[in-house]
Amino acid sequence: MKLETIRTYLRHNGMAGWLLYDFRGQNPIAASVAGLQSTGTRRWFLWIPADGEPQWLVHAIEQATFGSVCSEMAGPLHLYVGWREMEEKLRGLMQGDASRVVAMEYSPRGAIPYASNVDAGTLEMVRDVTGATVVSSADLVQLVQAVLSPEQMASHRRAAAHALAAKDAAFAFVGAALRGGREISEYDVQQLIVERFQAADLVWDHDPIVAVNGNAAVPHYAPTAQDHSPIRRGDALLIDLWAKEKNRADDCYADITWTAYCGAEPPAALRRVFAVVAQARDTAIATIQQALDAGAGSLRRPTEAATVHGYEVDDAARAVIEEAGFGEGILHRSGHSLGPTVHWNGVNIDNVETQDRRGLIPGIMFTIEPGIYLPQLDFDGSGQAKGLGVRSEVNCIVHDGRLEVTTLPFQKEIVRLDDQGAGLRS
Repeated sequence: MKLETIRTYLRHNGMAGWLLYDFRGQNPIAASVAGLQSTGTRRWFLWIPADGEPQWLVHAIEQATFGSVCSEMAGPLHLYVGWREMEEKLRGLMQGDASRVVAMEYSPRGAIPYASNVDAGTLEMVRDVTGATVVSSADLVQLVQAVLSPEQMASHRRAAAHALAAKDAAFAFVGAALRGGREISEYDVQQLIVERFQAADLVWDHDPIVAVNGNAAVPHYAPTAQDHSPIRRGDALLIDLWAKEKNRADDCYADITWTAYCGAEPPAALRRVFAVVAQARDTAIATIQQALDAGAGSLRRPTEAATVHGYEVDDAARAVIEEAGFGEGILHRSGHSLGPTVHWNGVNIDNVETQDRRGLIPGIMFTIEPGIYLPQLDFDGSGQAKGLGVRSEVNCIVHDGRLEVTTLPFQKEIVRLDDQGAGLRS
């Protein structure tokens, strides 16, 4: 059960408790852990001690909102009216002293923004009023929210099958258009993928990325009906697509990226960049598996930090790209947490945008997606700086002692959308 998982973590890490706080929805983590559908209009706290039952501190006018909590977080409801009373009761609730360590949704230096939802003023108040030492709840949030159930993992695998099929259909569509001499655009391919998603009864947060040449050098570029480029012979083509089933709110996304060439033989520069990206991807995966082989993140020690962390995996992937001389083409981390939203609350594979020191524990899912972005590259020797962006993205689930890559097969070579055959030679 969630409550016992929290208590076990708190005890193991020498913490007095977890203090959840929210004001008008600014901390969705608090509402989710507390099991709330509505959080009212006033400040509220939920104190989860390492020992003892959860206790609530809410404004008197909100007692109807919080009085019917039926989750395992149900516990005594303490009411306040004024801010002085709130602070006094919070002090009594936590029985604070300066030696007590308390977890909150705070991240030192803002290192992990996904787990940084308590404002600085409230953090100051809690420290001053209770005398507690406040530490980040990021690892605890990951343990409670980002460890997926078998049902969630199964929903992800089904979504991955749909995503891979849509990718294949998109490449086949482009190949057929090239062979038939038909004019098509990035937007046409994007909408074909959207139609495939609709037919499979999937949901997604915004439409897929379909990008040629320099457009692909902008990682979050996406075509629209008004703004898109044609897809022509000799173009490099990147497709990034993500979706999930809509049966349940906690169904999980799949998120993949593949790269193709609109011709029979990719230019040497394009092959070189892709080979480096693929090597970075595979190095990240090997780094994780080696750590798991050495005993990191065992289910027998669910509250212990794994000995491999998000930032270390990112370092391993980026080192490949930098050593190949493409360091200036790195624009983002090597992967992100994946779950019921495309960017979830688990560890990111990141030592670029942030330094993610969370461990890779069993049950979490994430992407591995290194990329190289070179907007001024003349990749085909035409004398024209078309620009280039190459990314290879797979999805991974950590299990006890092993890493599952759920979006196989790996892309090992550039997909060649040539004039002959089916247009899907890779």
